[in-house]
Amino acid sequence: MASGSSPVHDSAIKWPAFPDWEFAGIQREGWRARPVVGLSQVLVSGDFGAALVAHAPGATEIGLWAVAEGDPVALRIARDRVLLVGSGPFDVPLGWNGSWAASTAGDAWFVVDMEGPAMADVIREGTAADLDASSPSAAILFAGVQAILYRRADRRARLHVEAPHGPYLWRWLEARAG
Repeated sequence: MASGSSPVHDSAIKWPAFPDWEFAGIQREGWRARPVVGLSQVLVSGDFGAALVAHAPGATEIGLWAVAEGDPVALRIARDRVLLVGSGPFDVPLGWNGSWAASTAGDAWFVVDMEGPAMADVIREGTAADLDASSPSAAILFAGVQAILYRRADRRARLHVEAPHGPYLWRWLEARAG
């Protein structure tokens, strides 16, 4: 080190390390959470109806707090945009396709499943959205960040947040006593 200079401050040392998402889990009284890894996710913009008919005819369009049955699902996030989510790969051509465009989004969203009898209370703590009112869009503000919220069963919710917000969401959930 040169005379009179100081070492560069490393801000990263003040943040806890990310958990290994493959094995992470939160268990609280009445609810639990775990990351969901390995989902296929494709963002479709424009005339998404045409894209779904041609390339994902079995996809069910899902709005806020709706129960998504089956696989794949088309999560409505804007008037002209869906996030297509499934357990297997999609045969959707990427790029501009006439009236719609598609882009891979598998690494763009961090996904958490929450379940248990107290799960809805934790979800309601994170959002001011009226979950009992129906909305065609599953996009909400959750714990201060943009998210997509729906259910996989009556007592099982799924949250998608942009991947950089994943550790923040995880820490927020860990802080909930349950």
